[in-house]
Amino acid sequence: MQSEACPVTIPLTDGEGWQVLRYRDIPMNRVDFSTRGLRIDVDQSAAPIVYPLSPATGVARLTVRGRVDGDLRVSTQRQGTEGFDDYVFRAGLVLAGDRRLSFFGGMFAPEWVKRLHALSMPDQGISKVRFFNIGTDPDQIGQYRVHPDSDLFEEEVVAVPQADGTFELDVSLMPPMEAVAIWLSADGDDSGSVFTVLVEHITLWTASAERPRC
Repeated sequence: MQSEACPVTIPLTDGEGWQVLRYRDIPMNRVDFSTRGLRIDVDQSAAPIVYPLSPATGVARLTVRGRVDGDLRVSTQRQGTEGFDDYVFRAGLVLAGDRRLSFFGGMFAPEWVKRLHALSMPDQGISKVRFFNIGTDPDQIGQYRVHPDSDLFEEEVVAVPQADGTFELDVSLMPPMEAVAIWLSADGDDSGSVFTVLVEHITLWTASAERPRC
């Protein structure tokens, strides 16, 4: 019998449990936590923000509410292409799987890749990162791709900001996806963009046979 999905609110008022990673040769975003939520200041910069889930969690639904202040200097037609691969916000699930770093691969991999693989249990790897993106135009909603730079990343545009900058991302996942971490991203490095994202609320609806009741 399928278990009931249980809502879990992810803490955003302080940095406990969160990891801010760094891409090589790319300026880092500024990340702050407060009673208002998680604030990401982008100034021609980028950085993964990761929240490990331990143990791995079956996720049946993901919702994120937030607000964008500022503009992304990317046209709808060019967004996602080489040199314009910026989105104001991506919410991703790092999914459990069989991919592991080999000994030699681990020696030469960027630090953020090593830390990403370290999120899984010792006897487990990862399969991919499934991103849900905030686009720039309603016509983009539903667009899906495997990222051209790596088949580790899959992306789908699921929402766009309202006129006042607020956005709500709400995706249902059936069957549930087994996730080892949440990955948040706001990118302006390709386009030289400057903007701020305030993430106000994140909820996962978990589905676990070991927890049949909420």
